[in-house]
Amino acid sequence: MRKTIKMLMVCGLTLFFLTGCWDQRLLKEQKLISLIGYDMISGGEIISSTAYPIRKGGVTTGSQSTPSSQSTIMTTHGKTAQDSLLHADLMISERIDISKAQVILFGEKIAKVGLYQVIDHIYRNPKGALGAKVAIIEGSTVDAVNLKQEEADIIGRYYGEFLKSGVATGFFTDYNIQSVCPLLLKHTKDPLLPLLRIQPTQNRAVTVGMAMFNNEKMTGKLNIDESKMFTLLDGYKKQKVSFLVRTKKHYKNMQKNYVVIEVLGTKPKTKLNIENKSITVDLPLKLHYRIIEYPKNHLTTPMLLDELNKAIKENLTQLAQQTITKMQEANCDGFGIEEQIKVHHNKLWEQKYKNTALKNIPIKPHLQFELTNSGIID
Repeated sequence: MRKTIKMLMVCGLTLFFLTGCWDQRLLKEQKLISLIGYDMISGGEIISSTAYPIRKGGVTTGSQSTPSSQSTIMTTHGKTAQDSLLHADLMISERIDISKAQVILFGEKIAKVGLYQVIDHIYRNPKGALGAKVAIIEGSTVDAVNLKQEEADIIGRYYGEFLKSGVATGFFTDYNIQSVCPLLLKHTKDPLLPLLRIQPTQNRAVTVGMAMFNNEKMTGKLNIDESKMFTLLDGYKKQKVSFLVRTKKHYKNMQKNYVVIEVLGTKPKTKLNIENKSITVDLPLKLHYRIIEYPKNHLTTPMLLDELNKAIKENLTQLAQQTITKMQEANCDGFGIEEQIKVHHNKLWEQKYKNTALKNIPIKPHLQFELTNSGIID
């Protein structure tokens, strides 16, 4: 009997000291935001466009009816990004919850003023959407968030898949809030972010290229070919990247003047050369490629292959130099060159290259090409 009483007392005291779930967030009390767009209007106010899924009606399949999801859009203003979201809380019955946001879009205007001031509230919040992908929109993000896309019932999912596909194709780099914030704060390597445009007549987003940044401000743009070349030069792109290259021939049939190649592998390595306390940068890049389209056909003679290889090398080397020149004009250190100088030549960095403009550092690409496959036909 005494043992039973002791057991009951121990269990009672244990239950008394156990704490409850103090940090719970009930789903029925939250509006889970899947997509956020930030814009800036005259006067510096921030516009937040948010999309969250709701259940509507039902889809009947046989004898069963399943509810369908659909995105609802809400647009609010505020003095800061967080203030604009607080205004959104005034318009709905539940609380705004951005912890599950899949994508965060930034208008071009706000990107040119500075990104960090907009995402500070996300990065500072322990429940912030650190895994949300980021992209820049040419024009207004309001139009991007209001896009009526039939391919995905939830608009945040559409942009998530869109960006994932662009990364796989080599159009741009893959950044989320967690990976981009350190670059904006440390000022070591500048990010290049996906740049999209909205085509309202087709209800689609279109890849433009990448937006270049100097520290936290957008300073220029790379087109699609330049973006693909940057991913190769930086060693970021590990998968296949294709290029359309014009040959040196001049046929009346336009298609015969082009060849499409697919880069299969790269081995970039940045080299710093010092002479008379001045640094030049070499970007050697060995490209293994295969021909995936050559309308003229007849790729059997070594002379023709050699001529084709020279045309490909000439065109892509020019594209590489064009990409680097654009980055220098935008002062976008996407290669992290200043950081490498700081690490390997710290004294020289302190004396001459600390916070120097990228255009003051000569950068030369050195591309080598090796044809590995010309297809299964001649």
